[in-house]
Amino acid sequence: MAKPTTRQTFKDYCLRRLGHPVIQINVDDDQVEDRIDDALQFFEDYHFDGVEKTYLKHQFTQEDIDHRWIYCPDPVIFVTGVQPFDDSNSSINMFDLRYQLRLHDLYDFTSVSYVSYEITMQHIRTLNLLFSGTPQFRFNRKQNKVFLDIDWERDAQVGKYVIIECYRALRPDTVTLTGTLTGNTSSNTMIGTSTIFDQEIIENDIITLSDNQEVQVRKINSPTSITLANALTANVANVTMTKAGVSDVWNDKFLKNYGTAKIKYQWGSNLSKFAGIQMPGGVTLDGPRIMQEALEEINKLEEEMYNMILPSEILTG
Repeated sequence: MAKPTTRQTFKDYCLRRLGHPVIQINVDDDQVEDRIDDALQFFEDYHFDGVEKTYLKHQFTQEDIDHRWIYCPDPVIFVTGVQPFDDSNSSINMFDLRYQLRLHDLYDFTSVSYVSYEITMQHIRTLNLLFSGTPQFRFNRKQNKVFLDIDWERDAQVGKYVIIECYRALRPDTVTLTGTLTGNTSSNTMIGTSTIFDQEIIENDIITLSDNQEVQVRKINSPTSITLANALTANVANVTMTKAGVSDVWNDKFLKNYGTAKIKYQWGSNLSKFAGIQMPGGVTLDGPRIMQEALEEINKLEEEMYNMILPSEILTG
């Protein structure tokens, strides 16, 4: 059988592992969907293959400064860092100390040792950390807000950018985005109706329009406006949008084992309501035993996962 690449093929795979269609699996379709969602949530929260590291840029607005936090899109589940609000990472000019070091002390790698230069650069970075530090932040994925513990009047200026280091969940499902889009070939900006772009997608995501055009998001201007990386090839009006999922997630070994165990536990839970009832032919339903077996499998899988969490930095912030 082909490897699971969609939610339906994943569900069929799990049910076959439990004995379907040779035996009847007494679990409703809605219950199966719920257990798959539970398995996916655990996979995203704890498995290092369930997330990807990315960087988001956000341009400060007066509204951000007024309420002292910035909005973080829903796909982001962990925030691990905020870039410093100084010029230590920016391009340097001829009056900068680093420029002078390279000009006078490191003009030729073949005749001058770079050891002293490296030591000096480490010292400069230590001074930057000591006097400027790194921005402190607080983030909770349920609020979708990044609270920055900074001097908002001094550091956060309207139009200035902040870079956020974060992790986003790898969603395997292809989803239809909220609302519709309108755009033309003369502009890279598309306007949405009843859309919530800032909650459903992030920059560089690729979305497919209902007329089969694929577009890449360069910038999310507002909940109802996005800027594309390239112009449209044809004018569109009130088209729907879909975002493809990462289908390889469905074939992850841990997810297949964990999803199967979750459905098995639900099966045992359903049958436990009729424990001890003898069926025609002398067969006795033994739901509690199925539940116990499934629980042992779930606990073993979760213990293995807790022992192999990577990277540890996702627990900070």
